[in-house]
Amino acid sequence: MYRVLVVDDEPLAQKSVCSIIDKRSKNYRVVDTAENGQEALEKARNLVPDLIICDIKMPLMSGVELSSVIREELPEICFIIISGYQDFEFARSAIRSGVTDYLLKPIVPAELLKTLKYTETKISEIHYRERNRILRALGNGESVDMAKLERYMPDEEYYGAIIRTNGLPRRFSMDRRREIYSDIYENYMIFGRDEMESLYLIPGKLVGEGEFLHYLNKLQKQQNASNYYTLIYDSRPFTKEKLQEKIKNLYQQLDQRSSVGVTQILNLAEKQNVRTISTVELHKNESKVLTRLETAARTRNPEQIRQEIRLSYEFLEKDHPSQLWMENFTREVLAIMRQYNLCKRSTQESEYLMNDAFFYATSIQTLADSLVDVFLDFEQEECCSKVDSQEYFDIIRNYLEENLGKTITLPDLCHHFGISQTYMSRLFRKYSGNSFNQYLTELRMTQAKKLLSEKPDILIKDVASIVGYEDQFYFSRLFRSYTGKSPSEFLKGLNIEGKQKG
Repeated sequence: MYRVLVVDDEPLAQKSVCSIIDKRSKNYRVVDTAENGQEALEKARNLVPDLIICDIKMPLMSGVELSSVIREELPEICFIIISGYQDFEFARSAIRSGVTDYLLKPIVPAELLKTLKYTETKISEIHYRERNRILRALGNGESVDMAKLERYMPDEEYYGAIIRTNGLPRRFSMDRRREIYSDIYENYMIFGRDEMESLYLIPGKLVGEGEFLHYLNKLQKQQNASNYYTLIYDSRPFTKEKLQEKIKNLYQQLDQRSSVGVTQILNLAEKQNVRTISTVELHKNESKVLTRLETAARTRNPEQIRQEIRLSYEFLEKDHPSQLWMENFTREVLAIMRQYNLCKRSTQESEYLMNDAFFYATSIQTLADSLVDVFLDFEQEECCSKVDSQEYFDIIRNYLEENLGKTITLPDLCHHFGISQTYMSRLFRKYSGNSFNQYLTELRMTQAKKLLSEKPDILIKDVASIVGYEDQFYFSRLFRSYTGKSPSEFLKGLNIEGKQKG
């Protein structure tokens, strides 16, 4: 329920507003009252209500003055001014300064309830934005003030899970990540640091353990068979006080457990499922592999080096090392290649391409194939120069536009055009300024907007299917991430714009 502070220096008027809210408005409750602006300001600072309903003329501080201070200090609070007819212009100036709405005296219950209904939408949007800020902070390892959790995460218990498709988020990239959030109307809270990830927070009152596990099972079935995924969850509900600790643990486990090409499902409530890797054994194997790679590098024989790189990664695969461990190992391999002048790319470009290799790899084999092209660039320029042109990239773009409704992965695209993944990534960065994933998603969102604009009666699930998404809700989250609006809000805006032109 949304919390209301009622401010009026007339006891009868104050009592009337409180009575209407208590008896006839199920989504609001009065948490306190005040008789002047100064008292209201002190209580607002202490209580931080969702809404203040305030008379415009009061002792010590007027309603307009109070609204101006509140707007500066506590902009998340909505404000309704109550005004007499003679104060109409005064009230209009207050609205221009940020007041949500105003009511005329004497208060008519139906008008107050209508205004509360309108304001409820505004408050709901504020809570949605603040919840998303909290999820973003928690997802990025930042602490959140407990008072904010109390206000915007009202449920006492939650279930938590994180699912990630393929590798960990890029950590060295020029791409601006598109963060993903659940829609304002969804009961579950969802946050993704990019489009490949979803952190789920589900209020305990909505599901029991059985329903939660059933929901996770549905998520697994939605995964593309050509990808691997990591699912970390806790089958036990946890309290709001444990929220930050639990989410931090989910992300830590994701970082520690994510392993290229290996689908993993880990329930933190079951200790026996936690896989431990022998660090001693890994380092011993790493030392052997690096020695063999350096021996191959000395020969400067491309075929021998390629074969040794692939064998090395396959040899390490049996230990299922984490992606983070493999990234560190890969940098050591790159250092050897640089030492023997086999890789001439800048450190920055090498990191971009290594990021892409891990991000798109679906197995150790595909990772090794991509990294070979990162490590050995001394003979690539001549063989690839024929496709390094805007004209050739336009052909790739046209192919994507003609096949938006299909599942298209970077390996699929590379296979179709006969280009290595590393070189294809370079083409996208050079001619679009984006990664493959980001470029493809932007094409799909552009087409989705076009469909919604040209066919306003089309079903959102049909739009999702046409542009390549089986899951309507996932499509809606992506659409909001790219446009700032859900598909239904986008359609509503088009209808309003059309009426104004008409």
